[in-house]
Amino acid sequence: MKKLLGLLLAAGILAGLGLLPFRAVDAARLLPVKTVIVTRSGDSYTVDIGAGVKAAGRTLREALDRLREAVTGEAFLPTAEQVVITEPAAGAVEAVTEETEFRPAAGIYLTPEQSPDAAELGEYLASHPSNVTILAVRAELAAGRTPRIPRILAADGGYRVEDPAQ
Repeated sequence: MKKLLGLLLAAGILAGLGLLPFRAVDAARLLPVKTVIVTRSGDSYTVDIGAGVKAAGRTLREALDRLREAVTGEAFLPTAEQVVITEPAAGAVEAVTEETEFRPAAGIYLTPEQSPDAAELGEYLASHPSNVTILAVRAELAAGRTPRIPRILAADGGYRVEDPAQ
């Protein structure tokens, strides 16, 4: 019992000093993100979460940090159900799979479209979920294999998902 009280006291002191590894967030300020579009062009990344909110940086991490600064409230990326990478984006797949902000169970897609609308694409993908996740692609890359990632193609004013097995 004394050990438990000691731990609680220590946690209280650390919380009071702001030294715990987590922080309080006002839930009313959270902006849940459904779809993230990542574009890599030359030596920079652009991250778009829809509603005109996008940011760029030399690395994916820097782009995400700038995105947080650009949004009113707090962009909450762990709610993203899908991450779409525009092609060609050498190194972007690896950067996305290594990024800890993204939920490992989020679907991952490629698209040749250079500036798709995140909200419109998110609505389509919500009804056509991918069974290829960030975690699955990460495992394929770690095993030295080339991952098969579904492609989103524009079709008849909408979209269609091309099966990676084809």
